[in-house]
Amino acid sequence: MNIAIIDDDERDMAQLDEILRNYASLHLSEITIEQFTDSESFLSSYACYKYTTIFLDIYIDETNGVDIARQIRNVDPDALIVFLTSSADHMPSAFSLHAFDYVIKPAEPDRIFRLMDDITHQVTKDGKCFVFMDKKTECRIRFNDIVGIRSNGHYLHITDKDMNEHTSRMTFSEAEEVLQEDGRFLLINRGTMVNMDYVTDFGNGVCIINETVYLPYNVKKRKELEQTFRNYMFSKLRRTAPQ
Repeated sequence: MNIAIIDDDERDMAQLDEILRNYASLHLSEITIEQFTDSESFLSSYACYKYTTIFLDIYIDETNGVDIARQIRNVDPDALIVFLTSSADHMPSAFSLHAFDYVIKPAEPDRIFRLMDDITHQVTKDGKCFVFMDKKTECRIRFNDIVGIRSNGHYLHITDKDMNEHTSRMTFSEAEEVLQEDGRFLLINRGTMVNMDYVTDFGNGVCIINETVYLPYNVKKRKELEQTFRNYMFSKLRRTAPQ
């Protein structure tokens, strides 16, 4: 696991570094940590997928950490960013950039250990791939990048995060069996399953995906489906809320 820490307070950075190395030692995992005391040195060498997680101080040098995060997002929209700060003032801006978490300094070992457990789980989950055949070619799409699947006749249509549609002869029941093990996927109607991470609204008889796609759901299970979605979103917010 490659981790970057960007913090102009060397004492705080050293403390976090020690906690992370202790976590790796206890969990018998490999870890590489790079430290940056200014945003320029980090951004000049940054590349997509270079780090598993980026710990970013919001009050670093003369640059707002939220602005740095925006630049990171331009390069890597899926980067796991954890904000570090002594104040919660920037929390709304932080989460508008889909921060993975928000840690109040000084970092406490128990807090960072719980956070690293969540990151390890997320990385493992995001690495899982859905494998299918498309015109005799084996295709792989990360679970994290699947928006939804639907059956149409004898074909299965898989929509990815860029709204590209892939077609396979795999049966819907075969695909459902694989995806239902992941708590993000919800069967909303016969032959239609969606990834709740991409659902922007759920109600009035339709499930809205990315604010543009409207899919009807089983009205007989309306309360059950809407409650499942609300429970999922609440659980997601709770996981990302500062402790």
